[in-house]
Amino acid sequence: MTVTGLRFETCWSFPYPYPTTGLGTALTMCLLGNDPGLAFLTQTDFADDVVYVHDVDGGEGARHATPLGQDTVTGFDYDRARRWIWACQGTVNEDLVIAFDPNTGALQQTLTLPVSATLPGPSAVACNGLYIVRGGGPTLEAWSMNGTLLGTRDYPGRGITGLSTSALGGFCFVDAYTDEIVVIGPLGNELAVSSGVGASGGMAAIAFDHLRLRDMDAFPQVWLDAGVIGDPGTKYHPDTPWDPDPWLGRHRLYVANELDQVIHAGYLTAE
Repeated sequence: MTVTGLRFETCWSFPYPYPTTGLGTALTMCLLGNDPGLAFLTQTDFADDVVYVHDVDGGEGARHATPLGQDTVTGFDYDRARRWIWACQGTVNEDLVIAFDPNTGALQQTLTLPVSATLPGPSAVACNGLYIVRGGGPTLEAWSMNGTLLGTRDYPGRGITGLSTSALGGFCFVDAYTDEIVVIGPLGNELAVSSGVGASGGMAAIAFDHLRLRDMDAFPQVWLDAGVIGDPGTKYHPDTPWDPDPWLGRHRLYVANELDQVIHAGYLTAE
């Protein structure tokens, strides 16, 4: 049974590292060296930069161009096992999924994955280390790491624009058509549905902080500044319960809204 009546509780927000002039934003939590942060890309023209920013204030730490010839990236996800970022493309090379090293930008692998008829212009990708999921429109496809199609699943009426690995082997995606965030299990069944964040129709990417999920008890609801906690009893201190209560425990999500050109940090809570 799907849990409904959830909403996105915003903790902080910051603007896109650079403005978009098109459709297609990619976002994922990753490690740059040993430091966690957000990898970001949005469409301007072609050959857009991948920018690595701090997940609290959006300050830039590094950037590099996309791999040569891979110019229309629309979705990211970080592969913790390989320490690569997987990317899909929306208008050119639609049938390619690539992986690159966030530390160097060097291309690591290219997979040719024929696009399903109900998935024109892929906009989202995720990788849990065991298999790859690619999405767009109402469809998600699961692929093995050697490029074998494992299955497809349709979500009638939905428009998947961003996808991320999540907790317990599952995934979450943003649906720009209905302005919802959807949590799904490893086999694609809907587990929970939440209201979205930002301008209606603008949610374009989502990143679940799977790198620090086990450490969330040491994280305050809101940072005073990057890595800075506040006084006990305030929302800036990790010993203070998050208010409202997070759904199924503390977690952090980042949602990029193309119409606002803002990245929102927060979590899911029951209404």
